[in-house]
Amino acid sequence: MSKLDSIRFISLPKSMEDKMTGFRIDSSIPIPVQLNEGQKHLDPESITLEAIVAGMLTIIAYRPEDRNFDYYRSFVLAAQPDAIEELNTAAIAKEKQKDYPFAEQLFLTVYHMLPQPASCINLATLYSYWSVYEKEAKDEKAEDFYLTKCLTTLEEGLERFGEDEDILAELGSMHTYLGNLEEAQGYLERYMKVAAEGEKKQKLKKMLKDVTLRIDSDNEIHQAYDFMMLDEEDKALESIEKFISKNPKAWHGHFIKGWALRRQKKYQEAEASLLKCLECGESNADIYNELSICALEKGNRPLAKSYLDTAVDLDPDNLTLTSNLAFLHLMDEEWDEAKEWIEKSRRLAPDDRQVQQMMEEYTEKTGEAFADVIQEEYVHDPEGKESGHDHECGCGHDHDHHHHDDGDDDGYEEELAALQEDGQ
Repeated sequence: MSKLDSIRFISLPKSMEDKMTGFRIDSSIPIPVQLNEGQKHLDPESITLEAIVAGMLTIIAYRPEDRNFDYYRSFVLAAQPDAIEELNTAAIAKEKQKDYPFAEQLFLTVYHMLPQPASCINLATLYSYWSVYEKEAKDEKAEDFYLTKCLTTLEEGLERFGEDEDILAELGSMHTYLGNLEEAQGYLERYMKVAAEGEKKQKLKKMLKDVTLRIDSDNEIHQAYDFMMLDEEDKALESIEKFISKNPKAWHGHFIKGWALRRQKKYQEAEASLLKCLECGESNADIYNELSICALEKGNRPLAKSYLDTAVDLDPDNLTLTSNLAFLHLMDEEWDEAKEWIEKSRRLAPDDRQVQQMMEEYTEKTGEAFADVIQEEYVHDPEGKESGHDHECGCGHDHDHHHHDDGDDDGYEEELAALQEDGQ
C-alpha cells in the first residue's frame, strides 16, 4: 500500500483565504488531508490543521514533483515554523529506534523541504543502516536494495549539489568498505581536489593511499599488505620478496619490506629497504616516517628529527608527524622548536590527548603556559543547514557500519610510549 493512499483532498472555501497569519490561503488549490490509521473515508470532524499538515508532509516526502509542492511547503512552514528542525530530530530518534520506514518518511520530507548536502547524507546514511539491518536478518535482497538506495541517493546528491566534499567523502568511504576500489579511488581523488585541510582530509588521504596501493599491486603485494594488516610480518615478507623479484624498481615492494622489517625490530635491514624506495624515485612522508623510526631506534636522534623534518615538508598537516617531531624536541629540551611543533599540532587537533600531554610537560619544565586556541564552531541552523547526527566525517552522521579499523601501524604509538617511559 502506498503512503499516498491514505491521503484525501478537500477544497477550502474562499472565506478561509485570510484566516492564517502571514500566509494567504489559495482556495483554488486542493488541500491534502491525512486519514487516521484504519480510516477509509474522510470524517469532517477529523479535518484538523494537524491532519492537513500531515497530508502535506506526505505529499512533500513521496511526491516532490507535485505541481503544488511549493504551496504545501510554504503552508507547512507558516503553520509550523520549526517544522524542519523538529522533523529532523524526530527522524534521528526513529532511526536510532530502528523504525526505518518512519525515519525514511521524515528524512525524505526534510530533504525535499530543505535540499542540502547534509540532508542528502542523512537520508543515505539511513539506507546504509537499513541495509545492515537487513543483512543481519539474512535478507540479501533487501540488503542489496537499501545499499543501492544509499549509493543512488549520494550519486544523485552529487548531480544536484556539484562536487560537494562531504558527499564525495561518503561515496569514497562506502566504496572502499564495499571493495569497489576503482570507484573509491575516483571519488577520493575528486574529494582531495575540493576538500579543506584538516583531520578528516588527512584520514581520507591515508585511505586513498591504501586504495591506490591495492589497485597498483598484483597478487603478491596485495597479499603482503593483507598480512601486514594481520600482524603477520613473516608471511608479508615471504609474499613481498616474490613481488620484488619481479618488480625490483617498484618502490611499493621495498616500502612494505622495510615496514615489515621495522615491525620485526630489524632496523638496519629496514632502513636499507626504505632507502631503496628513494633510489626508485619515490619520495613521500610515509617513507621518511619509517626512516625516522629506524634512526631513532638505532640511537641517532638528530637523524630521526631530520627525517621527520623532511616528512613534514612533504605532508605539513599530518598530526602524527608534527606531534612526534614536537615530542623529540621536547625530550631533547629544545624548547623553542618543541613549542613551535606543539603549537602546530594543537592547531591541527586541539583535543588530541598526546598533544595535551606535551603541553603539560612543556609548561612543567619551562614554566611557560600556552595561550588558549580560538576555535570556530558550526552552529546548526534549521533555516540554512539542518542539524544532523554526529558524524565522524563532519557531515552529521555516525557510520559505525562502514568505518573500520584496518589494523594499520604507523609505528609512532609504540615509539612514543617507549620515549615517554625513558623520559620519566
